[in-house]
Amino acid sequence: MRLLRAVLPHAITALAAVALTLGAQRFLSSPAPPAPQPTAPAGLITPTPSPTVGVAPTAGAAPSPQPTDAPLAAAVTRQEVIDLRVQDDRLWAAIYLMRALNHLADAEAALRMNDFARVEQILTTIDDALEQAYARAADADRDPIVQIRRDVGIIREDLYLRPEGMDARLARARQAIMTLIEAPR
Repeated sequence: MRLLRAVLPHAITALAAVALTLGAQRFLSSPAPPAPQPTAPAGLITPTPSPTVGVAPTAGAAPSPQPTDAPLAAAVTRQEVIDLRVQDDRLWAAIYLMRALNHLADAEAALRMNDFARVEQILTTIDDALEQAYARAADADRDPIVQIRRDVGIIREDLYLRPEGMDARLARARQAIMTLIEAPR
């Protein structure tokens, strides 16, 4: 069970990275649909230009450039890449929050065994995971993450001074992280 808890965050991270990579490859490698060519109505005949005498084009002559929608397509692609990066950051923030949640469960188990040194070490690890989540989180989620980090810091400071009620405080921190993960985006 402990091995599963240790491997689970890494497995989730790997799966998310593979899914995002495959999605980006599929999105970026799909060809753009061809632009519709203007056609004349069925009843109208368009005149063709009459041939003129002149120099015949050589094989090395470059074809004339045709107008394309490249600037618009590039802008759309840039926006889609930005959107993918935002989604990637949200996913990483959720992964780091899940990691903090997993560490909180470990801290609660260590607290039940009265292993305060281990609890303190795990609380430091939780703070590190929350710091990484803060770096990737959306602006709206940053303030709650800061508050949770503050609460975890206070719990760590009070661990040896006031250990009573510590399990309830850890449960509140766990609930705050779960609420943040489950918040609609």
